[in-house]
Amino acid sequence: MKKVVIFSSGTGGHVYPAYTLAEKYLSEGYDIIWVGTSYGLENKVVKNKKIQIEHIHASGFRGKNFLEKIKSIFYLGYSLYESFKIFRNHRPCLVIGFGGYVSFSGILVSFVMRIPRIIHEQNAIAGTANKINYFLSNRVYETFPGSFKSLNNKILHTGNPVRSSFQQCRQPEEIYLENQFHLKILVMGGSLGSSFLNTTIPFALSHFPTQNLAVKHICGHGKLSNLQNKYTEYNLDAEVLEYSDNIDELFNWASLVVCRSGSTTISELASIGRACVLIPFPYATDDHQHKNAEYLSNNSAAITLKQSDDFIENFVTTLNFLLINDKRLYALAQNIKKVFPANPRKIMFNDSLDYMIDKNENN
Repeated sequence: MKKVVIFSSGTGGHVYPAYTLAEKYLSEGYDIIWVGTSYGLENKVVKNKKIQIEHIHASGFRGKNFLEKIKSIFYLGYSLYESFKIFRNHRPCLVIGFGGYVSFSGILVSFVMRIPRIIHEQNAIAGTANKINYFLSNRVYETFPGSFKSLNNKILHTGNPVRSSFQQCRQPEEIYLENQFHLKILVMGGSLGSSFLNTTIPFALSHFPTQNLAVKHICGHGKLSNLQNKYTEYNLDAEVLEYSDNIDELFNWASLVVCRSGSTTISELASIGRACVLIPFPYATDDHQHKNAEYLSNNSAAITLKQSDDFIENFVTTLNFLLINDKRLYALAQNIKKVFPANPRKIMFNDSLDYMIDKNENN
């Protein structure tokens, strides 16, 4: 049985695309060895029993204090040995890294052992690990074109794979022909919620007649009661959720999504075609959320607002414009479907297969 080793850990931005691609390999008869960390999100997300999860030691370096940096260097050295053991035991035909510090040792060791290796970058600005992995990899997949600022035939613009459940969502034509002068707004700030959106959005929405809006707001664990009280204070009938495992169903309901600009969220919105207002998280590493949002805005595929003192004023102005201009909503939904290649999972799988066939023929 051919085996593929996937290195992915940490946040949903790394884990969800890796899981989506892993299930494609499983469906085609490959065994999957998933290499992560003991504390990563993958331990909760990866529920397919056919995927064998192994843990190595890895932690971030940038932005850490001196002792944490020493620990990170120690972990790096030990993870090289751990990755070597995994490759020796499983003898994979392919190694795929999805960025983050957990991927560096796997790509480096597979480079030394001459195992075919591919990386995928989720954001418009490549992360630290992938900036190094780029030079060691045979193939490089980008969600956003130009993430590596290099012209090289090993780079392929693939987009970001999303879960197959999104294929069941309604198309823009079904959504935007029925919502004239009425918006179904989904507010979400990532898996942990967003204190900024939780604070500002209820007051901003209070500027509009309640008959024009339906609101669902994902606030993050432990924040439900406080946010529900805010909506009640402004006489808004909003459904407040701490968290949801059924984002596809919420997207299917919504006609406008107000959210951060993480790669996974953007890719899911693009896969089904939904109008969105993006508020980039200003403290993201290398300001990558701003660059993600900028790519969409430059292609008339989203409206981007900064997290700033005048956000509420700008948001109210934007929402008022969208309420009276349903053609703009429809255009945003149509345009976001065009910014990424269709079916990234299929593109990545087929290209990786073609690369392995070419490599075998040339050996």
